[in-house]
Amino acid sequence: MSASRWQRWLHQPQTQPLRWVLYQVHLWVGIVIGLYVFVISLSGSAVVFRRELTRWLLPPGNNLDSGFPLALRVLEWLVDFHDNLLAGSVGRDVNGVGAILVTVMLVTGAVIWWPGPRQWRQSLVVVRPSKTQRFSWRLHSALGFWGGFLLFGWSMTGIYFAFPEPFEWFFNTFDTDPQDLERPGEAILLVFIDLHFGRFGGLTIRVLWVILGLLPAALFVTGFMVWWKRVWPSRKLLDR
Repeated sequence: MSASRWQRWLHQPQTQPLRWVLYQVHLWVGIVIGLYVFVISLSGSAVVFRRELTRWLLPPGNNLDSGFPLALRVLEWLVDFHDNLLAGSVGRDVNGVGAILVTVMLVTGAVIWWPGPRQWRQSLVVVRPSKTQRFSWRLHSALGFWGGFLLFGWSMTGIYFAFPEPFEWFFNTFDTDPQDLERPGEAILLVFIDLHFGRFGGLTIRVLWVILGLLPAALFVTGFMVWWKRVWPSRKLLDR
């Protein structure tokens, strides 16, 4: 990108054709996988306390001759749905593709988020609730900005769980010393995996992860509201 184009992008991003293209990619990918993201988000929050609930429902010495408790069967159903969409390896591959598309949404969303040097601070906060498109857009932008790192970690680990081979190839290719038991980039992936499950910080983090797990669902809802408020006025005009 030339210096002049970069300056225009920096100061007047709304006038750039590339931004419009990325916005369309972000919009239509979101529409296509929005419902999928919504249910994956809900199921992920529902199983955060899987280990704790399993220990509580199956205390030591519990007799399983009568089968697993109903609540535990429901919990394991949710886990299988979240991990594999109840379809085994095929479902996990679908989840991997979904995670790739979510990553595309995150990258395009990060680019189109930039409103210019005079307005970027306003995009970090949410205005007073209203029925206007401006409120929906500001809420969507703020949620995406503050949750971007966590969302990226979830999407990358989702890709890894479904398609670990490219990651393993990368780690092995750039590992200059196979004897040191450390591979470049693997530590970052392990951090993202801990972030994915909330495996740190104790009970407070687990409760927080139940709430933050709903972030993708909230982004879907606010994004749909932005799109609908743009489409609905034009439909009303056509109906006249």
